[in-house]
Amino acid sequence: MSGVESMKKQILTYFGTISSPAHGTLTIRDFNSQLMSKMFHATDRESLSTALDELIAEGLVVERAQKTYGLTPKGVIAAGESKAAKASEVVSKK
Repeated sequence: MSGVESMKKQILTYFGTISSPAHGTLTIRDFNSQLMSKMFHATDRESLSTALDELIAEGLVVERAQKTYGLTPKGVIAAGESKAAKASEVVSKK
């Protein structure tokens, strides 16, 4: 999985874990603190912008204000699926 694809998956999973993904709004600061806290490679940081742009183009994410993002109805479904996939991945590692 490419860096951008991996980042897109992480973004959707992160949206899926917030209490109300349909109404949740995340800023670029949220992504930086939550997604980048465990990443050290510059390419991972560079992929965040591209991943967000691609998620917007795919109709999963909408930019509600400058550097403030939310899910579309289609994105809410994708985020739920991504969260469920992550949960089953964690269970299978036990």
